[in-house]
Amino acid sequence: MAQLQGDFERDGWVIARGVVELAELATMHDVFSMLIPEGAYPRSTDGVVREITGAARAIEPLGQIARDPRFGALAAEVLGARRVQLLQDSLLYKPARDGGSVDWHQDHSYVGYLVPARIIALRIALLSEDTHNGCMRVVDGSHRWGPLGANLALRADRVTSLVDQLSPEQRARLDHPRTLALEPGDVSIHHCLTLHDSTANRSERPRRTIILRMFDAACTLDRARLPTGAEQHFPTDEHEHLAMRAFPCVHGS
Repeated sequence: MAQLQGDFERDGWVIARGVVELAELATMHDVFSMLIPEGAYPRSTDGVVREITGAARAIEPLGQIARDPRFGALAAEVLGARRVQLLQDSLLYKPARDGGSVDWHQDHSYVGYLVPARIIALRIALLSEDTHNGCMRVVDGSHRWGPLGANLALRADRVTSLVDQLSPEQRARLDHPRTLALEPGDVSIHHCLTLHDSTANRSERPRRTIILRMFDAACTLDRARLPTGAEQHFPTDEHEHLAMRAFPCVHGS
């Protein structure tokens, strides 16, 4: 586990292999398919990217996955955090042959209302993910570049490319990204400042990924980075830490 933390601090991402056993994956597939069944979905310019966010609060089988202590322990390990809370869950689907791409971005643009920037995205591969079916790509060490672009927290309904915000040197790094190929049951974790994208899926295989965004419970809410009126969705304690009744503890106590 110490190796995971070291690799994460160096690169801004890490992969834990074989975290979820095949028998458990079948149950996860059932939950995923209940919310995003096979079918026709609206497509963007280059294909379909279907994402459902925040369903774990209402769908208890997904809530059990999101609160699984194994995933909380992985998040705590890479962050070096005593206690970790769940911020958000997402299901991401790219259908076979017509899966779309996702532009280069930082998650911080959308979740940067927590400070310091100690937030991770933990991605559970339900199926194999590779260059052919639109897996994620990252730029090694880009989490040390700091926040890029505008604050889009609760202000955007799709990912906005950060390429125009990069320096020439940073843009050159996009020519040699790291491909995060995963097997079913593997878990990847990346820092909220890590620059990443994913390519289109033109293969005969779909991509199904469960994404859990988690944060160091020591983070506090920066209300100035939220749209007016959005504070009601982010209850806090007297120290501005997000309340555990709304953002459950998944590691520590």
